[in-house]
Amino acid sequence: MTDRVLPARQVMGRGLIAVVLAFGGTAALPGAPATAAGSVTHVDCSRPTAGDGSQNAPFNTIAQANGKTYGPGDTLAFASGTTCTGALAPRGSGTAAAPIVLTAYGTGALPVIDGGGAPNAVSLTDQDHWRISGLKLTNPATALARRTGLRISATDGTAHRGFDIGGLVIDRVAGQTNKNSPTTEDFVQSAGIVTGASGTGSTLNDVHVHDNRISDTGGGGIKIRVGAMAAKGTGVLIENNTVQDVGGDGIIASYADTPMIQYNTASGVGNGVYPFSGGNFAGIWVLGDHNPTIQKNAVTDTTRMSVADSQAFDCDWGNTGTCTIQYNFSRDNIGGFFLDCDGCGTIGGARQVVRYNISENDCRMSSVSAGRSALHLYNNVLYCTDKKFSITLPDESVVENNIWVGTADSRLPTAAGVSWLWNVFQGVPRPTANGIVGDPRFVAPGTGGDTIRSVDGYKLRATSPALDNGSVISGNGGRDYWGNPVSATTKPHRGAYDGPGL
Repeated sequence: MTDRVLPARQVMGRGLIAVVLAFGGTAALPGAPATAAGSVTHVDCSRPTAGDGSQNAPFNTIAQANGKTYGPGDTLAFASGTTCTGALAPRGSGTAAAPIVLTAYGTGALPVIDGGGAPNAVSLTDQDHWRISGLKLTNPATALARRTGLRISATDGTAHRGFDIGGLVIDRVAGQTNKNSPTTEDFVQSAGIVTGASGTGSTLNDVHVHDNRISDTGGGGIKIRVGAMAAKGTGVLIENNTVQDVGGDGIIASYADTPMIQYNTASGVGNGVYPFSGGNFAGIWVLGDHNPTIQKNAVTDTTRMSVADSQAFDCDWGNTGTCTIQYNFSRDNIGGFFLDCDGCGTIGGARQVVRYNISENDCRMSSVSAGRSALHLYNNVLYCTDKKFSITLPDESVVENNIWVGTADSRLPTAAGVSWLWNVFQGVPRPTANGIVGDPRFVAPGTGGDTIRSVDGYKLRATSPALDNGSVISGNGGRDYWGNPVSATTKPHRGAYDGPGL
């Protein structure tokens, strides 16, 4: 697997260049003259008097910032090292060529926008083409309610597009943590970052959520809803975010056509200052999407059990096409590795492909499909030595080329619709005559850390019985967990590693 080194992000707007350092602060932003592309409005809430928005005489309240309508190429910039209290809801739309930029200026710590318990610290409604970066958002309160750090909404029955959300720090948002009635919808609408589409025909498109750090937010971390079953949004990419100790779902993408969720880390999901308090939640999941992909993410240390879920990954109800879960690492999640929940709501019947993942001490897979989805589970490592496996699979499942390491009291499912092919079993009783019984000869099993790069212990030794004798699978993705090529014609290794024996 190849991992990128993320450069400092450059944010441009009408002669203003902000270099947003990774979660640390901002570099100096020179006060360049406005050009025909737009102008810069400055806000410094530490100033005792209100100005005209220029760098020498900035606005000094959220109300002033909200009172202006911004246009293509405009920038709304908050002074580094300052805090503004209130709900920021700037007006106006940009264009694809000239988005509106919401960011920071000056040097020092990220500027803070404190919602003060309002429904949203920052919100956009029925607007287009915004770039938001380089801010810290917080929205604490003494009582939980429907509450976010950032909300973007489409409500007017049309398609809105062009949202780049990156380099934010969002901490302490007192969102609703109870998914049970009567607060179900408040929970659904609470998190660090929430997008939503309501009203027939409303969609959000070209939504890029990246390089944000979210912690202690009630309701969850990132919830990206961009349409409805009948009208899905497009262009959803959620990547390189860090979600920690959030009181609900880690990351969810819903009602999107071909969304991608990749290179994120989620730890301690369900915990935090505002811990989950009722119903169900999961680490990273998709709902009502067409051809969603969850890849190259790490979900670890989910210690709070919800009613039935708390898994690392979930293909939930309403998904169509193929739901792909690949190249992920999960560890010590009390609800387990994977949930198939197509039977939990509107039936989508998506084919589910779960491949080249490594699961350490998760021990559980659950299915509520009632025969509505088909699972192809192949070339994964499922390592569980601290308790017995609890595995429920869809009625139609093909399970091949995996390595299962478990305990003698575990029992893997043997229903008529489950096919076991070319697996390796150590410790756990073999559910079929097919497969190898014995030590797969990992380099250092049980030593996974917190990221997708921390699992080299699951590579295979040269003495492994799992080398070069798995089943050839059509459309196998072409790469193993570490990026080694997987042939379309010659036998692969069993498990997630297809490189040379070590």
